[in-house]
Amino acid sequence: MFIINPISGNKRGPHIKDKIEKMVDRHHYDFSVVMTEYKGHASELAARAVKEEVDVVVAAGGDGTINEVASSLVDSKTTLGILPIGSGNGLARHLSIPLRTDRALELLNAKFESFDTIDVGRANDIYFFSIAGIGYDAKVAYDFNRGKDRGFHGYFKQIVKNYFEYDSDTYRISYDNRQIERKAFFITFANSSQWGYNVRIKPTASVKDGWLDVLICKKPNFFILSYVVLELFVNRIDQSKIMESFRGRNITVSSKNGRPLYLHIDGDSVEPVGTVNVDLLSAKLKVISGI
Repeated sequence: MFIINPISGNKRGPHIKDKIEKMVDRHHYDFSVVMTEYKGHASELAARAVKEEVDVVVAAGGDGTINEVASSLVDSKTTLGILPIGSGNGLARHLSIPLRTDRALELLNAKFESFDTIDVGRANDIYFFSIAGIGYDAKVAYDFNRGKDRGFHGYFKQIVKNYFEYDSDTYRISYDNRQIERKAFFITFANSSQWGYNVRIKPTASVKDGWLDVLICKKPNFFILSYVVLELFVNRIDQSKIMESFRGRNITVSSKNGRPLYLHIDGDSVEPVGTVNVDLLSAKLKVISGI
C-alpha cells in the first residue's frame, strides 16, 4: 500500500501516483495507492494495512507523514517503505533513501524481499524515528508549523527569529539513576543523525545501536555564531564547546523554573508540556533502506 500526502513537496503527491503506476515492479508487488485527506489519516490507513496483513506500507510525504505511517507499524510484521517528497526528509537521508522519486522506487523494487530493523524513540508516549527535542529547535518547529512560509526559507526565517527571541532555561535531567541540572538553549534526543536538510546534529548516531544520543546545547554567543554554524555544516557540532552529550535509554526532563516545555517530534511540534519522558524501544520497526 502506498500512502501519499497530496500536499507534500509543493503538492507533488498526485504526480507521484503516475510514477508509482509506471515504475513499481508488478512481478514483486500487488499494490494500492491511497491519498490522505486530513492530518492523522495516514496513521489510520497504515493501521488498517497492518490488520489486513499488508507486507509493505510506503509513506510518500515529508517527515510528518512518515512519522504517522511508521507509528502505526511499530512492533508489527509490516515493513515501512519511504518515498521522500517533503522538505527536510531527515529519516530518509539517514537511511540513504534517494530523494529522487524514480530512484526511491527503484530501491523498493530492488529490496522487495529485504528489510532492516531499526530502533524507535518515544517522547511522552509519542513515537519518533529521527529526532525529538526540547527548547529552541522545538520553538522553531512550533512557529514554522503555524506559519505560512514553507520549505527551507520558512524554516530558516524561524531559526533566525527565535535565536534572538527565545531564552535558555535551566533543566532538571534524570537518566540512568543520575540527576543533573543544566542551563540549555535546547536539548536533543537523537535516534538518527540529523534534523533534516542534511544538517547532522550527531553524525555518529545510529538507528540500530540501542541507544539515544542526548545533546545539551548552550546558546552560542552572537560573535561566535558563524563558527558554530560552520561546525554544524561540516558535521562537527557535537564536538563543539557549547555542546555536552551522553547516551541513554530512559530520560526525564523538566524545567527547574516551572516553564512549559516546547517539544518537537521528528520536526513536528506538539503543544507545550510540563515534563518530557523519553525512552528507546530497540529494534521495533522494519524498514526498507538504502544502507
